[in-house]
Amino acid sequence: MADKKVIWSSRAKNELKEVLEFFFQRNGNPDYSLKIVSEVNDITNTLSQSEFIGRLTSNKVTRVIPMKVYLIFYEVNNDTIEIVSFWDNRQNPEKSP
Repeated sequence: MADKKVIWSSRAKNELKEVLEFFFQRNGNPDYSLKIVSEVNDITNTLSQSEFIGRLTSNKVTRVIPMKVYLIFYEVNNDTIEIVSFWDNRQNPEKSP
């Protein structure tokens, strides 16, 4: 099976960006943000090769992969895997995807 291309929804991009900016501002340097990016890249590389590694959610379409205190929600399409949300578990649960 060929690797599928992983794409990010606008929502997921914004959520990841907010997390990265928060830690950059809080820590005064990019080190921890870069660590998060590296971990996300590792997961998306694995995901592109094994699209069903995530647990199926209750809607039976979206899958989720836990990453420490984050959840990566994604959906498998014909030619792509779309990251639909990058959820920080420490957020207000009413904002949930």
